[in-house]
Amino acid sequence: MESRVDSGLEIRRILLLTRLRDVSKGMTMAQLVKDCAKVSGWGIPGKTGWEVVQYVLQSLIDDKLVALGTKFVATVRGREYLEDPLKWRIDERTTEELADNMFWKEIYDVFDKAYRRLRPKSQTLAKGSVDSGRFAKGVA
Repeated sequence: MESRVDSGLEIRRILLLTRLRDVSKGMTMAQLVKDCAKVSGWGIPGKTGWEVVQYVLQSLIDDKLVALGTKFVATVRGREYLEDPLKWRIDERTTEELADNMFWKEIYDVFDKAYRRLRPKSQTLAKGSVDSGRFAKGVA
């Protein structure tokens, strides 16, 4: 196994390997792509979900952590790899930054959705409502 792996790749490898471990019969490429698309932060800008899963799977196959029969399955070596976090090649600082970025992205998404829902209502009141004109002039 390579000693230097991008932490983002390693996190994706662990996520994908965990999913394969939990599904004893294995998964097809299409199932993995669909499943991984649900994970916040899984995607890589400029690459399709299929390409990201393919890249991650290839690194797992190269390290003999995943095998392919009719479906992709976690090997015994892959299961052992998951059970021993000391084998994982994750830069702690990068992991904390990733967690912070995911947290703030989710916060911004929630506020953006709320703002979009409120914005049309406030614009309607400001444009033509009789009540808003009275309040603006101080005649309440």
